[in-house]
Amino acid sequence: MMPTRKSPTSFFKRLLFVVRVEGESAWPELIPGKHYLATNLRNPKVGDFVVFRNPLREAQILVKKIEAKEKRGYRVKGMLPWATSSKELGVIPASHALGTIVR
Repeated sequence: MMPTRKSPTSFFKRLLFVVRVEGESAWPELIPGKHYLATNLRNPKVGDFVVFRNPLREAQILVKKIEAKEKRGYRVKGMLPWATSSKELGVIPASHALGTIVR
């Protein structure tokens, strides 16, 4: 059986991709309705906005700011007091991270 080859286009789509911010939880640093470039070429660090699959609803993609790194993953927060954070989501496993916003 021959291994399947992925097209170069799909490879590059994983390296660089566009994210549209829909909520206000990252405001004023990220503007609702605006598109941002994201990448998985670098390791997320504290202060980065990470794009990740919601561990409670994996079909949902979220963007939050990393407030701490742990062995198991990332603690995240929104910029507004009412924003969803790791208080509700728990630690975001590193395997759920899709990339970080390029700024």
